[in-house]
Amino acid sequence: MIKPCKYKPCSKNFEGRPNKLFCSPKCKKLHEISLRGKPEKKKRRGSAVMLTGDIKKPPLLDGYASVFWDKTAPVLIARGHLNILSEDAFAELCDLVARLRDINAAINESGRSLLQGGEKASEKTENKADAKPEERADVEIGVLKESALSDLKRKYSNLLLVYCKQFYLTPLSNRGNFDIPEGKEKDPLEEFLRGKNEK
Repeated sequence: MIKPCKYKPCSKNFEGRPNKLFCSPKCKKLHEISLRGKPEKKKRRGSAVMLTGDIKKPPLLDGYASVFWDKTAPVLIARGHLNILSEDAFAELCDLVARLRDINAAINESGRSLLQGGEKASEKTENKADAKPEERADVEIGVLKESALSDLKRKYSNLLLVYCKQFYLTPLSNRGNFDIPEGKEKDPLEEFLRGKNEK
């Protein structure tokens, strides 16, 4: 059977068995050496460049939500946690941060407790056999319930934590992601104390 040598620079036609790929052992060796070079990286469909290419702040974000986007989005894009598929969820996170800030401001301005007095319940002790006559009177017990602002704050806080975990914005998930150089900077206070001890 006549076929070309598999080593491309040679490509000489030779006669041999069907499973023989090279015209000589030298061509086989040269082909193996050429394969040892740096392998080409295969491009994946939907590369990160495509996903992070056109992320823009939504025009509906205003106030502190817009400030939070401007502060946080560049870091998340650089880390690969924010792309065009997750930008709507991140806009929702920015909106939640702004709403929670407004609720905290309203709570602080009102100066009221997060608990409010509700309906009073009366408890009768007349049916108790050992109760003294003074204790048999109706006793009013005040019932405390959560205020509307406190309820909103609790719900928004829980939802905000869920979103923050998804975008790696919690302290635990941030550990090791800061690209801080390993060289430790000298602390001026430490140098000052070391100088005092030497005297």
